[in-house]
Amino acid sequence: MTAAPAAAEFDTPEAPADDQGPCSPPPDQLPSLSARAWAIDFIGIDDAHQYNRGTFDDGTPVTIAVIDSGVQADLPIFGDRVLDGFDPWDPGSKGKCDQYFHGTGVAAIAAGGAEGTQFVGVAPEAHILPLRAFQAGEGADFARSEMVASLINDAVANGADVINVSLVLPPTAALEQAVENAVAENVVIVAATGNANLAMDDPSLPDKDALFYPANYPSVIAVGGNNPSGNFYKDTNYGENIDLLAPGEKVTFPYPGGGWQDDSGTSYAAPYVAGAAALLKGEFGKDRTPAWIEQRLRETAIHPPNDFNIFQGYGVLNLTRALSNPVDEEETGEPVEPTEAASQDSGPLIDSIQVGHDPLATEKTIAWASMGIAALLITLVLVMRKVIPKGRRRRWRPGTRKSDALPVKPEADTA
Repeated sequence: MTAAPAAAEFDTPEAPADDQGPCSPPPDQLPSLSARAWAIDFIGIDDAHQYNRGTFDDGTPVTIAVIDSGVQADLPIFGDRVLDGFDPWDPGSKGKCDQYFHGTGVAAIAAGGAEGTQFVGVAPEAHILPLRAFQAGEGADFARSEMVASLINDAVANGADVINVSLVLPPTAALEQAVENAVAENVVIVAATGNANLAMDDPSLPDKDALFYPANYPSVIAVGGNNPSGNFYKDTNYGENIDLLAPGEKVTFPYPGGGWQDDSGTSYAAPYVAGAAALLKGEFGKDRTPAWIEQRLRETAIHPPNDFNIFQGYGVLNLTRALSNPVDEEETGEPVEPTEAASQDSGPLIDSIQVGHDPLATEKTIAWASMGIAALLITLVLVMRKVIPKGRRRRWRPGTRKSDALPVKPEADTA
């Protein structure tokens, strides 16, 4: 891993002068935290902290780079652990401001401190390196891919051990090369798969619409979402390169302007895994490779019955097991599918989602049922429009039928 320089230096270009402006957090304030974040117990954060909280053996913090909308560094939950980073639109803020909310939430999930017993990040003693990649309302395009590629290179040059990218981008040669360079420097990259409920392996999509990267690169740990019941978050993009699910629905995190909010998306699932990677680096050594971290997370996940499927990957993140399971020092570090023994040792299985599963099946059933009910009601209205006037004309007395209108009684067959 590249050693952190005495003073942070970044090669990513600043935005044009006309596009620059001072960053300030949102002026509104949200309500205080009112309930315990469900993910704490779901992935075993408190138990995992018995083993590591985001530091190496010598006490040096693990560094998680957050490539996002900036991080509101003055929130108490971060203490003094947010390093000087980079903001192309407001270089003076050094990435330590978030006028949106996304990056602050991602950073808090990965490495936020405790808010009573109701919230704590996965690696609450890790350092956070904030690298701003977008402003609110900006879309994903090739220029953004180029910027994120440059920010990945800057993260590596400034000592990141883990990089979280909760963005979905089109593929470019620069982005792929930056990922390969980071992995070669022993830096783990974790990325969100995205929220369009699309197959990342779909060859019919042109690059400009294949917004699955960097998650869809094989050397990146690709994270989809699960809900509080452990089931597949229905908007998750899926495919052969998905590795894990982590909490991604109704996720709680602090708001830059003050207070707390809930939101859903794979953006919030990824930092749970980035925090997990930081704990594994701290517990088992900074020399552990990205491939070793990926394999460890796969093998200790709560697996689906067949170990892997394109919707759930290798299963749901199990943080406690990742930190506490015995380590086979003869492991190669190359990602492999969990063995039968590993599956048996991983505790209860999550329900399998079979290939061909439609995550929107329930919604479609409801829609078809609604259409059927609507058609029935329309038919009933049309019938009543004809029946009621006739009934009124007869003053609701029984009607009569003309004899010549009655059906003819068939004669007996004589054959």
